[in-house]
This record gives sequence, C-alpha cells and structure tokens, in this order.
Amino acid sequence: MRIKKIFSPIILFLSLSLFFFTFYKSEFYWDGRRRDYYFFYYLLSLILIFFSIITFFINQKIKEYLIISCISLVISLYLFEGYLNIPNQFPNDKLYEKLSGNKWDKRSKLEVYKDLKKENVEITVTTSPYYFLNRKYDEKSDILTLAGVSNTKTIYCNENGYYSIYQSDRYGFNNPDTEWDKKKIEYLLIGDSFVHGACVNRPNDISSVLRTKYNKSTLNLGYGGNDSLIQYATLREYLNSNVKKVIWVFFEGNDLDEKTMMYFKNKILNQYVQNLSFSQNLKYKQSEIDIFLKKEVDLI
Repeated sequence: MRIKKIFSPIILFLSLSLFFFTFYKSEFYWDGRRRDYYFFYYLLSLILIFFSIITFFINQKIKEYLIISCISLVISLYLFEGYLNIPNQFPNDKLYEKLSGNKWDKRSKLEVYKDLKKENVEITVTTSPYYFLNRKYDEKSDILTLAGVSNTKTIYCNENGYYSIYQSDRYGFNNPDTEWDKKKIEYLLIGDSFVHGACVNRPNDISSVLRTKYNKSTLNLGYGGNDSLIQYATLREYLNSNVKKVIWVFFEGNDLDEKTMMYFKNKILNQYVQNLSFSQNLKYKQSEIDIFLKKEVDLI
C-alpha cells in the first residue's frame, strides 16, 4: 500500500512546516510580541513532530489503522465545519414576523440602496476606511477617509429583520448633527461596529442611550471595521477640546489582530504614529470626502 510508505514523511513535513510557520509569525511577523498567543501552536507542532517520528518505527498494521483514523478524522471535521456553515441567513425570521407583524427584509444592502435611489431618496451606504487601505496614495494630495458621507441617510446593516438607516452628521458619523454644537461633550465614544450602532436604529445605539436615558451629551466616532490604529487616527482628526471623557470600546476579537500590521503598512495611517503633529485636516475636507465616497458607492 503506497500510502503507508509516504504517510510518515508527509506527516513529518506538515509538522515541520507548521513549526517553522509558527516561528516565522511569532518571531518575525510579530517580532516576538505575541509568543503567548503562539505557544499553543508551538506545542501542537512539537507534538506532531514527535508523533510523526514515531510513525517511522511502528508496525505496518498499526500504521494502516492510523491512516484510516486520520483520514476519517479529517473528513469528519470538514463535514462538521460544512454543517456549521450551511447558510442560515434568517434564523429568526418567523419569530420576528410574529412579534413585529413585519416581514424580514431579505434584500441585500445593494438592493435596498438601488430601491431607495429609484424613489429619489438621497441615500448612501456605510463605507468603512479599511476598504481603501490598499489604494496607492499620492501623499501630497490624497486623503484616507475615516468616516462616511456627511448629512445623508446611510444604510448600515440588517441583523434584526430590518436595515438600520441613520442620518449622518456633518463629518459622516452616526450622530445628530447638533451634537457637534454643544458647548461641552460629556462622552466621546470611539470603537468599531458596536459603537457605530450595528444593526439598530436610534435611540437604541449606545450613544443614543447615553443621550436620552442619562441626558449626557455624547459624540459617536465609531465606524464598523475600524481597528485600533484607525480609531487612534480618528481621535487625532476629530477630538475637540470640549470633550470631558473619551470612552474606548475595545473588542478583543479583531480590534488588535494580524490585520493591524496591514494597517501599519498604509503610508497615511503610519504617519499618525511616526509624527505626533501629523493631520490630514479632514474636518476641512468633507466636501472632497463626500465627492470621493459617492463615486465609490455608485461604482458598486
């Protein structure tokens, strides 16, 4: 049986590949700063290397059982993963329809956008900054947008049976525009989709609750998809001196992960770290930002 001859070398090769890939990610990509995270992968790869060496010396019959077991395990894991990923896009549609009396909106965001455009509604969709990170920038003239189109109804997302749609403020964030005119801002919220307001309408987002329930003036600078570096850049551009407290809503799942290294490679974002006086002066370029983002949305 040919597979028995190549089984041990293949397992050893894969185990060594996992070990060296882990070493590269831990010591070079992350420069040793995330060894705790990669400890499990070091341990797993070493166990696999040890196991693969043993397979060179075991009885052929036992090796045959191992091959069958490994193949069965791999197939079972892939089948289970496939089962978990079977599309179930609208799991609560019946419950939603029963409680609200409305049909679950099964349109895509693009379909909603096109339907509202037909009704001559001034509408746009959320345009997260990370969409534009890989553009080639002319540092002297180009800008990296950190929010959306200003003073426009903006389609966000649908997780509850309806699309959340909000009127953006003068800088493209999810705030009543008058909030910027307050003499004192009690709270400024920075974060990603949780802060942005996914996928609820006012007054059910976090910043609206602070305004209505606790009567606290609140600015929301969150935007879906923003990692910690973009959030820092947003603060640098839009933080006013009349803000009393900044609340950073950090999500451990993806606010600081491997994608952050990609963000650091963006020449404009990197300048916020390298130069503490750097600014794109985005507050004074909103008309330019609006023109750019509207063109991008129309290209969808």
